[in-house]
Amino acid sequence: MIKFCFYVLLSLTLMLIQTSLLPSVSRFPHGFDPLIIIILFFSLMFSNSAIIIAVFLIGWCMDSLSGAPLSLYTITYIWIFILVQFLKQFVHRGNIIFLPCISAFAVMMENAFLFFSFFVRYGIEFISIQNIVVAGKQSLWAFFLIPICIVIIYGMHNICDNLDSKGTV
Repeated sequence: MIKFCFYVLLSLTLMLIQTSLLPSVSRFPHGFDPLIIIILFFSLMFSNSAIIIAVFLIGWCMDSLSGAPLSLYTITYIWIFILVQFLKQFVHRGNIIFLPCISAFAVMMENAFLFFSFFVRYGIEFISIQNIVVAGKQSLWAFFLIPICIVIIYGMHNICDNLDSKGTV
C-alpha cells in the first residue's frame, strides 16, 4: 500500500511540475516531460498488464490537465511502455547504455508525436528548425537526467518495499 501511495504522489508531483512549474521557469525553457521518468520506470520494473492501465491513467490525466493536442500524452506514454517492454526481451535492463538511450529516444518519440499533430493541423510551415533544435536539447537533457532520476526512484521503491514488509509482519 505504501508503494501505491508513493507512485500516486510521485505521478501527481510530476504532473504538477509539468503543467505548472516548467512552463513558468524561464531559465529552463527546454525541459523535457518529467512524466517520462515514471513511465520508463514502470516499463522497466513491471511487466504485468495492470501497469498499462496506470500508464493510460497518467496519460489521460496529463491530456486533461494540459493544452496539448487530444490524447497526445496517452498515446505517447502507451507507445513508450510498449517499446520498452519489447526491447527488454533483447537487452538487459541493467545495461549501462540502454537506459540513457531509451530515455533520449522516449523524449524524441514524444516530440515526434507532437510535431506530427502540429503537421496534421497546421502544415509543415508550423514546424521550424528551432523546434527541432529544442527537441534535440530535450533529448540530450533526458540522456543524462532520466537515468539518475530512475536510480533515485528505484532507491525509494526499495525503501517502500522495506516499509511494506515491516508493516505486514
